Amino acid sequence: MAGQHAGTAFPIRPSDVEALSVSEFTCEFGLKGSASLDAVCRRFLDDANRALVWVIRFRAFMAWCERAEIAEWLKSDPSYAHHACELAATFVLSDDWEFDRDAFRAAVELCPRTRL
Repeated sequence: MAGQHAGTAFPIRPSDVEALSVSEFTCEFGLKGSASLDAVCRRFLDDANRALVWVIRFRAFMAWCERAEIAEWLKSDPSYAHHACELAATFVLSDDWEFDRDAFRAAVELCPRTRL
C-alpha cells in the first residue's frame, strides 16, 4: 500500500477528505476504536496525508459506531458492521467531519445481505 497514492492532498475541509479503497480502509483494528498513529503511518509510509485521511475516516466511523442506537443496530446483523466498514472508506463526510447518522445507516442497509 505504501507509495500507491503518493501526493494525497491535505484535507482542509470535510469535502477534501479523499476516498480510500476498501483494502486501504480495512478495519483490522476492530470496532474497539484503538488504532495507534504509528501503526497507521506504517501503512502509508510514502504519504502522510493519506494516513491523515485514514485517521479522519476511522474516527468518523468510530463516532458513528459508538452511538447507542447504532451500536445496538450493528449487533442485530453481523453483516452490518462489515458493510459499514467498507462504506466508511468512501462515504462523504458532513461539515462536522462525521458520517451523517441516518444517511450512513441507510447506505449500509442498501448493501446486499451476506452471511459472514
